Amino acid sequence: MRNWATSTKLWATLGLMWVGMLVLVGWTAYDKRAGLMQERIASLEHFVGSARDMVASLAVRAEQGELTRQEAQARAIESLANLSFGEDGYLFAFDSDIRIVAHPRRALGDSMRDFQDMSGLYLYQELKATADRNPRTGGFVAYLSQRSQAGSEQVPKLSYVQRVPGWNWDLAAGVYMDDIHAAFWESLIELGVLLLGIGILLTLAMGWIIRDVLKSLGGDPHHAQEVVRRIAGGDLTQPLRLEAGDDTSLLAGIESMRLRLVASLENIRRGTARINEGVDQIVIGNQDLSARTEQQAASIEETASSMEELTQTVGQNAVNAQVASQLAFEARETAHQGGEMMADVVTTMQGIAQSAGRMKDIIEVIDSIAFQTSILALNASVEAARAGEQGRGFAVVAGEVRTLASRSADASREIRALIESSHQQVGQGAELVEKTGSTIREVVGAVTRVTDLMEEIASASGEQRIGIEQVNTAVGQMDRVTQQNAALVEQAAGEAETLRSQVAMLVQEVMWFRIEAQQQRLVHGMATAVRPTALESDPRPAELA
Repeated sequence: MRNWATSTKLWATLGLMWVGMLVLVGWTAYDKRAGLMQERIASLEHFVGSARDMVASLAVRAEQGELTRQEAQARAIESLANLSFGEDGYLFAFDSDIRIVAHPRRALGDSMRDFQDMSGLYLYQELKATADRNPRTGGFVAYLSQRSQAGSEQVPKLSYVQRVPGWNWDLAAGVYMDDIHAAFWESLIELGVLLLGIGILLTLAMGWIIRDVLKSLGGDPHHAQEVVRRIAGGDLTQPLRLEAGDDTSLLAGIESMRLRLVASLENIRRGTARINEGVDQIVIGNQDLSARTEQQAASIEETASSMEELTQTVGQNAVNAQVASQLAFEARETAHQGGEMMADVVTTMQGIAQSAGRMKDIIEVIDSIAFQTSILALNASVEAARAGEQGRGFAVVAGEVRTLASRSADASREIRALIESSHQQVGQGAELVEKTGSTIREVVGAVTRVTDLMEEIASASGEQRIGIEQVNTAVGQMDRVTQQNAALVEQAAGEAETLRSQVAMLVQEVMWFRIEAQQQRLVHGMATAVRPTALESDPRPAELA
């Protein structure tokens, strides 16, 4: 069966389906026959059982004295004569001597001990023996019997017998089996016709499906399986056999896949060569970049060290500038205090000069008084001389007064001279003090400007220190980033080496497929160009080769 064509397998499947449907129809008909048989047997048991219960109730009434035995049996026989089972079924009864008690076709009292069917079976003896074996439940007996409308033809019949307690009557009724067989064959014919109709429809549908499947496949699947196996083995050189104009079937799709694989492999082989060249350039560039990055990292590290020293120096300068600014501030305060004291001195000197001026005026007044006193003394002497002796004492007093006036004038002149000299010195001192005050004010202004400059220098030094610290931080970050860049460059170089080895492995994998000879030579050339670079970084491609 493995070598069968797909169409053969599909038609064989259709044949198996026909066989299965035939078996299903036969089993269904047989099951229906068994169901009819069970139904007839159950109906027969119910019918005979009902008649037995009726007769048994009359027997009980006779025993109880409600009826005489003869009346009860007469009523029972009359009731049994009116009972029928189906179209041609009937009920009959016989006593322990096998004499007819009730029978629609035989006279009452006929002995049936020697009655036989066509097969030689003593029917009534067998019925009595069955009732003897099962007096409560009764039993079945199969035999041949003649239908009333069928002439002398004997047909199979099945009777059920059950005994009436007390009277020892055996009640029996039978069913003909030919109608069950007829129903079986009728059901079988109906199912056969239904099967034929369904089978024809299924055959037509299956034929259309087989035709569509074969069209969808485009050929025998064994051919497709062989081609797919060759493709799985790496052989892409064998094309598929397709029918003319077939571009939608499975085989056409496989052939399109094969052509696409061939084109993809050619592109992959070309691309791997270009990738390998690009990877070599990336590796070289990464190596150069790594060297330059290491140099840059060393330079930045030295710059960071210098910036750290500069930061410390600027920080110390900023501290010194703050100290100098504080000292300048104190000097400015001291100069301001000196200027204020010098202003007080100038004010004091000016007051002294003014006092000296007033003393000069007073001296002039004293001098004027001494001059007038001298004149008065002179006049007094003249008057005393005129007075003679009476004016002698007054003359003496006038002489003394004149002497005192002269001495006062002399003293006044000396005091004037001293005051003038002191006034000149005070004036000169005031001028010097004024000049000194101007100088001190200039010193105070200069100290103030110096203090402002020192504050600005201190502030600038602080800002410069902050800026240099920020620059130092930035340089440290640049150093760290540069170190990280250097590590990333080394990692990229390693990844490039790995990529180059993977390209070599990819080339080896692509070489596993077999294509046309011209393309194969191109692939071998690419592999030769790629393999040395790959072997330098990873020995695994050599194992694949």
